[in-house]
Amino acid sequence: MTRLSATIVALDEERDLPDCITSLQGFCDEILVVDGGSRDRTAEIAADLKARVLRRPFDDFARQHEFARAQARGEWVLSIDADERASPELRAVSPGGAAAYSLPFKNHYRGIWLRHGGFWPDRHVRLFRRESCRYDPERSVHEKLIVEGPIARLDAPILHYTYDSLQDCLAKMERYGEQAASMLFARGARAGAWEIAARPLWRFVRGYVLRLGFLDGAPGAAMAWARAYEAFRRYARLWELSRFS
Repeated sequence: MTRLSATIVALDEERDLPDCITSLQGFCDEILVVDGGSRDRTAEIAADLKARVLRRPFDDFARQHEFARAQARGEWVLSIDADERASPELRAVSPGGAAAYSLPFKNHYRGIWLRHGGFWPDRHVRLFRRESCRYDPERSVHEKLIVEGPIARLDAPILHYTYDSLQDCLAKMERYGEQAASMLFARGARAGAWEIAARPLWRFVRGYVLRLGFLDGAPGAAMAWARAYEAFRRYARLWELSRFS
């Protein structure tokens, strides 16, 4: 019986995917990679590393993750991204009892593990019983798992190698902001001057001051501004959609 499947939703991830898959080998009964139409060697690398590879054209994160969940063969699913790694503590976990588990994330950026600013413990529900959960199709970005049953906590972390560079970070914030704006607009949300001005500033103050991001030095400051930039991109684009669509 396949007890634990690891699912990886991937698109152009040839750089990060090998280390991710290697961290899963030996304790996951199945490693499933759902390729969204990569133009690099993502699918070939996954197959070479003995992962099961399925192809589905990428439309949004929620539907891609739900496809991976539905196609997984295991009783339990560990959902993990290509830039994440299973820690030794996580490799020792044997799930059971709860319907799902939230895991802490250790976020690495430019030489340090971020400990403040909302980056630790930064919990997400990533380990779950396959038949007790599904992804919310309305959350096309920053996907949400709907869980039928109790959610427990584990202290075994996922290691997240967040961004390779500031350029990489800002490019991802651009994409997240665009996707979030489209999702909000489809739900009927609108934005004006107040959202464009205040929400990014609040995002920075909350992360850098209230959540003590300044204790992580320059990397903490950079990440606080990056998150503020994502908020600016989101609400400026939502205003544009509200006004000109």
